[in-house]
Amino acid sequence: MISIWRMMATMGLVLVVVGCYEHTYTVGGGAPAGPVAYGEWEHHWLGGLIGERTHELSEVCPSGNATIHDEQTFLNGLVSVLTSRIYTPTKVTIRCDTGRRAQLELSRKEIVSILTSPAFRDRLETVLQGRLREVDSGLKALEEEFADD
Repeated sequence: MISIWRMMATMGLVLVVVGCYEHTYTVGGGAPAGPVAYGEWEHHWLGGLIGERTHELSEVCPSGNATIHDEQTFLNGLVSVLTSRIYTPTKVTIRCDTGRRAQLELSRKEIVSILTSPAFRDRLETVLQGRLREVDSGLKALEEEFADD
């Protein structure tokens, strides 16, 4: 009878120590259903005190929209218990927004129309002050190319 209680207590202790946890972080608009861009075990030592890894999100998800999911699975917890919490791995998954863009083809006439529109020129001067001269030189080159056709 005592061995059954001892076995149950041991199993209960293992379940408590191997408990799972998870954290989810949303960056930008997030991408909870996006494709997985990164999904690997992260290595931590001494119960997680050593081994914090930093990911450059702009390289992993160029769109800037990501969902980062960090969890300790049952398998991670079991490995942690077997190593007396000297090695404590977690599973990190980063999902990215695809950042897809529509293919847009404009004729030269449409491009000139956009570049000469007052609304575009006002916005350009507001956002990129002093760059209107560059647009004008590009527009001049485009008009010269029109003349050659």
